[in-house]
Amino acid sequence: MNRNEFFEYILDNYLINGDAARMLDNILKFVENNYPDENDQYRVLCELLDGTIGLSDREIRKAAF
Repeated sequence: MNRNEFFEYILDNYLINGDAARMLDNILKFVENNYPDENDQYRVLCELLDGTIGLSDREIRKAAF
């Protein structure tokens, strides 16, 4: 799943809007632009999103773009 698909998945499945949605989109862009390796993306997303909105490990693993 690419970054846009993952962002849309989160918006569709979690109660995220406004400033929180913009912050999440910025986090995803940062990870995509600075961590080209999927394992690094997964590790960083786990660090940044752990416990924030209830994403499971499996959901984050699918998000490595």
